[in-house]
Amino acid sequence: MKPSGLKRLLDRLYREYSLDCLSLDPLELVRIYKDPGDREIAGFIAVSLALGRAELIRKAVTEVLERMGPSPYRFVFRYDPRSDSKKFHGFVYRFFRAADLQLLMVWMHRIIREHGNLGEFFLSGYHASDNNIGPALSRFVRGMLGLEVPESLRPAFKKGAGLRPFLADPADGSACKRLNLFLRWMVRKDALDLGIWTGVSPSKLVIPLDTHIARLGKRLGLTMRNTPDWKMALEITQSLRAFDPDDPVKYDFALCTIGKLQACPDPLDRAKCADCPLILHCKA
Repeated sequence: MKPSGLKRLLDRLYREYSLDCLSLDPLELVRIYKDPGDREIAGFIAVSLALGRAELIRKAVTEVLERMGPSPYRFVFRYDPRSDSKKFHGFVYRFFRAADLQLLMVWMHRIIREHGNLGEFFLSGYHASDNNIGPALSRFVRGMLGLEVPESLRPAFKKGAGLRPFLADPADGSACKRLNLFLRWMVRKDALDLGIWTGVSPSKLVIPLDTHIARLGKRLGLTMRNTPDWKMALEITQSLRAFDPDDPVKYDFALCTIGKLQACPDPLDRAKCADCPLILHCKA
């Protein structure tokens, strides 16, 4: 199949793999809220916990949001560590503990008090002249990591703790999968993504690189790299930009859903591969 054929196929999958597949994605839990402020906070919490199997991620995100009450934005805006930190006692998911959530609340509270929302904080470091979102993402991460850490929460800030891998910096080579996923939700606007941050161009986004996207990227010839890092994410995004220069990350949800449905197995499986909608363009 020629590249033009792959574009037509990806465009069709983009239309087909939409709301019907949302149950596999934590974005469904964010879309429950109608207020943009609630969606922004719920989205940031959801991507911070987006590690592991889809059903376990959804369970952890649901638990945290339920502890915060009906309005995540109002909870963060009014957050008082003396009384509200206890709401997260006992929480454990993967690398995250209660202290990680408490520190995240402290930081988001300060950002919202000073900037109004996370979007304005991000935009303070966004330059439309940048080739992609990477430099702005670095400024966002460094700005957040530079916020004051209460003494009682300093153990949560140590290297390797829950928040540090989440707040990865592309300048260090990290693929920044979860942060790029959050940016996709906030910037793009369609039947799935929320389009809350209107000041950022979708053309600048970089694909959220997880194991599914890395595998499909190699098998579709979208990247020649072997290491799932920032350079691979940029290379896959650049390949997709040839199909839609204004919105290259539009294909992320469909490609990731194919991976989640195990239609692109690793190792290769002849029976499963036969049902993959991308088989005619698979290099493997």
